[in-house]
Amino acid sequence: MKNNMKKYVAYYRVSTRKQGDSGLGLDAQKRMVQGHVRNDVILEEFTEVESGTSKGKRPILQKAIQRCQDEGATLVIAKIDRLSRNVHFVSSLYQSGVDFVCCDMPHANKLTIHLFAAVAEHEADIISERNKAAAQSIKKIIERDGYYTSKAGNKITKLGGCKNPNTVPAIEAWMDKSKNNRNKNVARPFAQELRRQGIGYCTIACRLNEAGYKTSRGKFYYKTSVQRLLQET
Repeated sequence: MKNNMKKYVAYYRVSTRKQGDSGLGLDAQKRMVQGHVRNDVILEEFTEVESGTSKGKRPILQKAIQRCQDEGATLVIAKIDRLSRNVHFVSSLYQSGVDFVCCDMPHANKLTIHLFAAVAEHEADIISERNKAAAQSIKKIIERDGYYTSKAGNKITKLGGCKNPNTVPAIEAWMDKSKNNRNKNVARPFAQELRRQGIGYCTIACRLNEAGYKTSRGKFYYKTSVQRLLQET
């Protein structure tokens, strides 16, 4: 290895066991990391398979951080949202003293990511409470009337799965909408940061799409949708 080559340790994260086994999303993360590292060296790659109940525990990340400390390497992560979903986690990373870089926002500093973490964690709490409240409301209507009529006109007799593949339970539709809104809200500060750097709307759209962000309708970003994203409050 040449002396002037920068050393990296790559950290990838997928959200479910199924995604981890299938590699869903993993290839895209690896392409982003390779594009950033280019001719430098990746000492080791770590992949964390994270379930919904283990988000506070990231043993593979700790191994990646330890390797960085041992080698004086930089931790490289494909997307900033892989870092910025938990304030406690971000604080722990700061305390480790390890340098890190996010491929989709390489100029982000510690303050930027800490702010993103605070916003994302607050959004997650709000969404969780809204979903619980929606579920309880629907449940009470079902107990009272025997069914709940969704906006699409479907009659739902219980929450959860549904034998009819053409019928989507209202609570699942609500959660899907919340997830899309969260995705949009996480994309907004990314777009705002790029705009502050003087980057045009079309280029921002490309950057958002490359980073895997989607609109609230699950579509790719274009110039006009970026403009709408930045105008929304």
